[in-house]
Amino acid sequence: MNSNNNDLALLQIKIYTRKFFRTQKRESFISIIIGILITLLVMYVTADKMFETYENTKSGMFAMICVCIWIGIFNSIQLVCREKNDIVKDELDKSLRASSYMAAHFIYQFFLCIIQSIVVFAIFYLTLSDKLEGEPLEYLITIFLVMYASDAMAFVLSSAVPTPIVAMTLMPLLLLIQLVLAGVLFILEGGAANIADFTISKWGMAAFGKIGDICSLPSFTEPDTELFVDHAASECWLYFILFIIAFYFLSVFALKITTRKIKK
Repeated sequence: MNSNNNDLALLQIKIYTRKFFRTQKRESFISIIIGILITLLVMYVTADKMFETYENTKSGMFAMICVCIWIGIFNSIQLVCREKNDIVKDELDKSLRASSYMAAHFIYQFFLCIIQSIVVFAIFYLTLSDKLEGEPLEYLITIFLVMYASDAMAFVLSSAVPTPIVAMTLMPLLLLIQLVLAGVLFILEGGAANIADFTISKWGMAAFGKIGDICSLPSFTEPDTELFVDHAASECWLYFILFIIAFYFLSVFALKITTRKIKK
């Protein structure tokens, strides 16, 4: 019985993954183009002074992390809620598993984020190639994981809300939380510092700062280097992987709950 259930789940994942590769090409192309434009703009503004001082480098890295988070969220913020009242509701009634449906989405977005992260990294690397500090591959891995974790986070919201309009209305809130709790714009203490441990932006900044060794750069003031000293890049990558896994299960749970309400 378990073998049959597993076979059915794998079949559903295969069918829906193929469907998403067939139906989401246009949206994905638009996302890639938008990502290119945003990255070019950010690097045009920040690249000249990066890796010259601690402050300028931290600001440039923060801007890049925000680009990756925005691209990831934009990828998936409307995908599930757009189908919820049509395909998802009907086919969940016909034995389609929410876990299989979401797994297919995550598989497609994995490949999309690979392409997007390579494009973003290429712009980042080519713009800074003459002065970039750190291993290029480590930057690429970080860009991908930040982007994919943000993509997975947006799936939770998309699974929980009823319509794309609601999803897009709440999208700025996701971005604001990442901006405020990154530990870059504001010094975080007490409860805020603890909450920041659950944000993608904090660990993205920690990884970038460690890879680029920005603590060794000259600073105009006493730099707040704790974030970039205490955490290795590999530790930050582990947090991203845990985030992605957690967001997958949360999105499955949210989809089950909200489709159950639709049926009623």
